[in-house]
Amino acid sequence: MNNSIDGRLWLRKSEHSFLGKGRIELLEQIERTGSISKAAKAMKMAYKAAWDSLDAMNNLAEEALVDKSTGGKGGGGTRLTPYAKRLIETYKVIHEEHERFLKNLSLRINDDGGHLRMIDSMNMRVSARNQFLGRVVMIHKGSVNSEVILKLQGGDTITAIVTNESIDLLDLRIDTDAYAIFKSGSVMLSCDLDLNLSSRNRFCGKVARISEGSVNSEVILELNGSNTLCATVVNETLEQLKIEEGCELVAFCKASSVILGL
Repeated sequence: MNNSIDGRLWLRKSEHSFLGKGRIELLEQIERTGSISKAAKAMKMAYKAAWDSLDAMNNLAEEALVDKSTGGKGGGGTRLTPYAKRLIETYKVIHEEHERFLKNLSLRINDDGGHLRMIDSMNMRVSARNQFLGRVVMIHKGSVNSEVILKLQGGDTITAIVTNESIDLLDLRIDTDAYAIFKSGSVMLSCDLDLNLSSRNRFCGKVARISEGSVNSEVILELNGSNTLCATVVNETLEQLKIEEGCELVAFCKASSVILGL
């Protein structure tokens, strides 16, 4: 009996999953149907799961992946940007090379009695809901810790406080691309757009959607540059603040809650 090797292709940005077969299919279905809900239905996946995948891709991409229009003669819809179409073509080329590599490796594994051993590399996956790609624009060094400011696509900035040892370990410097990561539970929301807190990170956005649970709810804010931010709030707070889709909110996150990665 012959041995064979199979595998899945994922394009990553640092340790973050960016593009895979399922996400590429989702983008293609969005382009074909002109609708995220129809694309999710065609793939037999939950509407929320489709949005979560799209948010993850958008937050890690250098440019927006979709154009959304509402109303009008055509009734609105969602289309891929030229950048997203180029990503799909790039993925397909890499996928072809990947398939060719696996085929050749499957032939080799049967050489010499099939004693070739393969060891899969272990990749860390981050569970934090908020993962943003940005560029270092400023570093304020202190005696022990440093304040690092990243600029995101769209102009928003994220500030993180990390140790000087981490700065050296990551080799962070001006114009370095880095990832800012923080949990949805560390985000505070307010309906007062003029409110300022001591938190170094302040984001203004519009509620794109709300995923309600039995106790907590996820509130997704659409920021500048097609970035999205996720906040987890208790349902009681959701009712008190009268948060609903389309309303504008301000979100806060402490710089000490932000983790940086390459």
